[in-house]
Amino acid sequence: MIDSSLNEIPNYKAYVMAGNDMSPTINEGDHVVVDLAQRFIRSGDIYVVEYKNSIIVCRLLLDRDKVKLIFDGASYALDELVDAITVIGRVIETKTLHD
Repeated sequence: MIDSSLNEIPNYKAYVMAGNDMSPTINEGDHVVVDLAQRFIRSGDIYVVEYKNSIIVCRLLLDRDKVKLIFDGASYALDELVDAITVIGRVIETKTLHD
């Protein structure tokens, strides 16, 4: 039985992936569950971040005050100062929904 009084789970948010920049790890249309409380960067993990007025999904590699934004399905990465991004949360699960 499901308790219908629970409309959302605190500290978690789901996003739908748009684009293939993280493919094959996360594909277009996949749902990602993000833990909003996990904003401390663990180098190598995947995060949802705000970057230049966009919300993106990427892998972060931390090097002191710099961070590399890595897109598993792209041939490029972005090098930025940590202050140039806002970590929304860490991706804790990915679900592929089938019709």
